[in-house]
Amino acid sequence: MMTIARAYDAIAHEYDAHLAGDPVAGYMRARLHEHMRCLFHPGDHVLDLAAGTGIDACYLAALDVQVTAIDTSPRMIAELKRAAMRCGVQVDALVLPTERLGELDLHNLAGAMSAFAGLNTMDGLPRLARDLAERLRPHGRVILHALSSFCFWKWAAANCHSERSERSASRSCGTGTLRLAQGDKLTRVTIGGQIVPHQLYNPFTLWHAAFAEHFDIRCVYGLSVVAGLPLIKRFPYAARPLFALDRILGRVFPAAGDFFVIELEKRD
Repeated sequence: MMTIARAYDAIAHEYDAHLAGDPVAGYMRARLHEHMRCLFHPGDHVLDLAAGTGIDACYLAALDVQVTAIDTSPRMIAELKRAAMRCGVQVDALVLPTERLGELDLHNLAGAMSAFAGLNTMDGLPRLARDLAERLRPHGRVILHALSSFCFWKWAAANCHSERSERSASRSCGTGTLRLAQGDKLTRVTIGGQIVPHQLYNPFTLWHAAFAEHFDIRCVYGLSVVAGLPLIKRFPYAARPLFALDRILGRVFPAAGDFFVIELEKRD
C-alpha cells in the first residue's frame, strides 16, 4: 500500500492532464458517467474507492449525489479536494486504503464504484466484497471498471507485428506514461518511479471468486475492444466510428476489452 501511495503521490499533479490528452480514456470516462447517471440519483450516498483526483466523485456530487471518496494517496486526495472546490461541490474525501474499508463507519449506501484500474491494485477482494455488502442497502449497486486479462486489439496487434514491436507495446490505463512487463494475469506497471503490480481479471471469474457470495451480476461490458489508443492516434478521423463500434462489441464480447465494467447488485 505504501508503494501505491508513493506512486500516485508522484503523478497526482499531472494525472488529470494526462487523461485529458487520451481520447480512449475520455471515451471510457463518458461511458462510466452515463452508467453512473442511470444508477445513482439525488440524495443517494455513494462510496468512491481509489477515487484519485475525484473526476467521478465531483461528477456525481454535481448531480446532488452525496459522495464519500477514499484513496491511499494523500496527494491524490489533496487534488480531489481542490477539484471539488473548483467545481463548487461537496465531497467527503479521506486518505484511506480500500483494504481498510472496514474502519469506515458508513451504512445504508446506495452504491459504490471504482474506476480506471484501482481495483487491479487492491488486495483481499473477497474481504472488500464483504465490507461493501455490510455498508450497502439491499439492492445497492457497485460499478467496477478494471483492466481485463484479455484485450482483442492487443492480441491482434501481437499477431500482426514483430516480436520487437510486441515488446515495446504500452497500455493506456490513465496512470501517466506506463511501462509494462506482461505475464499471464499479472502486469507490473511503472508509475511515478514505483513498480506497482496490477492483477488482471476476467470479469466473470472476478465475480465468481470475490463477489458471488454477496452480489449478483446485473451487466458486464468491455471497453476498448477495438478502439485502441495507437489506432486512434494513427487515424484520428476514425475515432468516432471506432468508438461507436466499440460500444456494440463491448456488449457482445464483455471480456475482450482492454478494460471491462461490471455492475453488481447486493442481495437482500
